[in-house]
Amino acid sequence: MSEYQEIAARFARDTANHEMTVLHDDGLYRHLRFENPENGSFGAFELITWPYNLVAKTGWVFHFDIDATEDIFEVFRRTAFPGDINPSYWQEKVRAGRDEIEDFDETSFERQVKGYVVEAIRSGDAPRGIGAEVTRDIFEWGDISHEAGARRELEDFHYEGWSFGDTADWDFTEYTPGFLHTCCAIRRGVDLHDAARKAVAA
Repeated sequence: MSEYQEIAARFARDTANHEMTVLHDDGLYRHLRFENPENGSFGAFELITWPYNLVAKTGWVFHFDIDATEDIFEVFRRTAFPGDINPSYWQEKVRAGRDEIEDFDETSFERQVKGYVVEAIRSGDAPRGIGAEVTRDIFEWGDISHEAGARRELEDFHYEGWSFGDTADWDFTEYTPGFLHTCCAIRRGVDLHDAARKAVAA
């Protein structure tokens, strides 16, 4: 199970009994709070909107804006299947909180490095014993707990004339748990809001 799937599953469990409280609702000006009445503030989140804007407060705070759509809830409705999220598109709409969207991911780093080494072995470009050498020098002895250290390990690695070459374009980042959690909260909030409006209309 991917980290996104784990976060989505945990979020679904934690918010299964959430109810919406309308703190303010005047057209596109909304302040909605979502929480389980029995759990108090645990897992609670808020969505605040005004034309072209949305602020999500989930333990993390992200401000989304888009010039093309006045009701920003519509952006989240039409850019993902019901109940699902679209972080790759939604992150483009973040105005505040951009430094919390992505972060270095050690698993991604390991996957890419090992994949590159496997391809080098298959093509016959890598010397014998390269796999063990990479495992020892980079994954056992190397400081790869942060991006600067991980990139330095790649740059410094040489074995019998073989190196990783230019890895500047390699991307080792993944969406942060906070951003994925917030995307899930927005989608859940929009769905609960829509369901409440349909119930009133009926």
